Amino acid sequence: MYTKRNTIILTAAALVVLLSTTVWNVFAGSVLGTSDDYEKSIQWGKELAWSPAGVWVVSVPTPMGTILMLHTMHAQDLAGTRYGGVMWEVNNNPTNFGVFPDGEKEGYWATQTVRTGPGLSPFGVWGGFGPTHPARPGPDALETTMIGYATKASENAPDEVVTINIANVTWRITGPDTNEGEATLMMYLASQDGDGDGFPDEGEKPVACMPFTFSSHRLRVMPGCVPTPMPETPKQ
Repeated sequence: MYTKRNTIILTAAALVVLLSTTVWNVFAGSVLGTSDDYEKSIQWGKELAWSPAGVWVVSVPTPMGTILMLHTMHAQDLAGTRYGGVMWEVNNNPTNFGVFPDGEKEGYWATQTVRTGPGLSPFGVWGGFGPTHPARPGPDALETTMIGYATKASENAPDEVVTINIANVTWRITGPDTNEGEATLMMYLASQDGDGDGFPDEGEKPVACMPFTFSSHRLRVMPGCVPTPMPETPKQ
């Protein structure tokens, strides 16, 4: 009787675990959209070649030369719809090509990104010939807002903010580990932030607005070089 009772208990426990797993799998497949291998790779990180998450080397061509940026992005939800990030401008341009000559340095940019929808491949949304012969997925469509500041030194006090810079960016993942997009950069004077919350006050208009395009490549783990052998020390 004792053995039979233990068997019944173990069987019931196994059924509970099995049902729980099945319910979660159904939920994940229907609500989070993980039934497709590609979407699984985006959400769970199996193959991140088509995901916004990671480190991107951003190239912005301008008449004055190319601006390089490093953009680190991380997912903020399991569905892969929102991403936070930090961007660092490699070759600083705090005066914005001389428009604001008081600017002396720029800090990091904070970025917030949302997925606005899948792009279109020649075969439709996400490509797709069906579950047995999937096509290459089309590019993701995303929108990013960036905010950063140009400052100048202030004697015996915190640096003084010169401009508040906000960019609206629309971009697409165009291939494994590549993206491209367009942006408008809106620049506000520090005096347009009367309450000091770091944002231009409501109703303020930018004093300058600049469009630009860019392309990016993801940073991947790269092999090291072969060190040059050190010359042997002559024996005395």
